[in-house]
Amino acid sequence: MRLSNANYTQYKQLQSFECIEAMNQAIRRFLYTYGHELSESVVEVLKTLSRHACEIVGVAFPKVETIATIVGKSIRTVQRALATLEQYGIIKRIPTIRTNGKHKGGNGHNVYVIQPVENVKELPANTVDTPRVTPQMSPRQEASDVDVSSAQAAQKPAETMLCETVYSRLKNKNKDDMTSAPSEPTLEQLDESFTPGIVPEAFVNTVAPFFRSADAIFELYRRVLIAYRRSKLDKPVEDVIDTIVKAFKQTVFAQKKGRIRATFNGYFYRILEAMLAVERRREVGGLYDFLSLEA
Repeated sequence: MRLSNANYTQYKQLQSFECIEAMNQAIRRFLYTYGHELSESVVEVLKTLSRHACEIVGVAFPKVETIATIVGKSIRTVQRALATLEQYGIIKRIPTIRTNGKHKGGNGHNVYVIQPVENVKELPANTVDTPRVTPQMSPRQEASDVDVSSAQAAQKPAETMLCETVYSRLKNKNKDDMTSAPSEPTLEQLDESFTPGIVPEAFVNTVAPFFRSADAIFELYRRVLIAYRRSKLDKPVEDVIDTIVKAFKQTVFAQKKGRIRATFNGYFYRILEAMLAVERRREVGGLYDFLSLEA
């Protein structure tokens, strides 16, 4: 399928969600299921696309260069992130053809259609938000890379216009707060002493010398809980804290040796998942031995 690089009507036909909230919900469920497998760059690129997909819900058409500027990554990193998202099926890339200028007839920018992904988990009933996803994705903050006439712009869905209005008000409010009130530490600036109580002290003490941020420590422990739940261990997570600490130390060693090619958190998760699988086999094996003795 080939589109004109500036045909708003064609883009409108690609709309993949009825409303912004439906799109946000699909993204939340996707990240809840697969977020532990994705790098931070991939997640940021997805969130950036979602912010550009409010005008025609689910359809975004920023240039790769624009995305790279927003997320603060190289063009090559963004291209890899887009390829990853396409592999997972959360986006579909559609090429366009230039219709004017000296490069008329050549390749234009891509259009990205955000899509619901099959085989994703249901969010818990009391879930308002999931890690790294805002409850309501922000509207596009950058100007569109496609020229849209004023008549077409007037046809924007009312929900999108409301989304943009709310964002504008919040942005102005934040500016007022910055000038009228003393600045407070951001989430990233909180040190390890602010780490939530759910995180075992032994884990905090081990990780703190490398990650001084409470948010970073909690994000790493979130991976621990995901790996623990998937291991189906009978023993509580506190009973395998030594294994968890060992997995973290192995990940630090791998990072120092330059062996980690993706993300630290992702590598840590894979190491821990393998170690907990061994723990589960020991647990099941012990159960079998006990049953044989009983017989």
